[in-house]
Amino acid sequence: MMQRASATLAALERALTLIAVSFMFVIMMLVVADVFMRYVLNRPFSFTYDLIGLYLMAGVFFLTLSDALREHVHVGVDILVPRFSPAGRRLAEIVTALTGLFVFALLCKVGFDRALDNFEQNDVLSGAIPWPTWISAALVPFGCGVLVLRLLLMLAGHAASLVTGRDLYPLPPLVGVGEAKSFE
Repeated sequence: MMQRASATLAALERALTLIAVSFMFVIMMLVVADVFMRYVLNRPFSFTYDLIGLYLMAGVFFLTLSDALREHVHVGVDILVPRFSPAGRRLAEIVTALTGLFVFALLCKVGFDRALDNFEQNDVLSGAIPWPTWISAALVPFGCGVLVLRLLLMLAGHAASLVTGRDLYPLPPLVGVGEAKSFE
């Protein structure tokens, strides 16, 4: 059951990452087109800054939170963790998951309330284009909500592994996978 839940959540995380990658591509294309329009044709786009800042960058950030945790590419400070036994490492992962759950569940609640308030108030940006703000505000609880699901799965997996003594949920690598996959 743990593997099935992890695979299902991983599929959602990969799909959200693909959406975030497409957002990044759109950002690059908009910037190139806007620079061309501004400096060659002297007719810049009026919507680029708000579209990128309000929607696309928020999507890139919040839609990739959970997948980054799954892939172990978040910044990690592991001065002591390599010295821990596997049980100690699991305990550290449980503490990390509990802390993350508290923070990101709170972000979900506050973000949802804000997005709902923006939607009900029909809140828009003042400017040339009245962009609705609830869409970008909704990205916060959505992205954090997927991260909360990943943290719950981590917590349950590491706790079950600690109790049973079996490797039911994999420990993160001691050497960062993010470094191994890096293009630098």
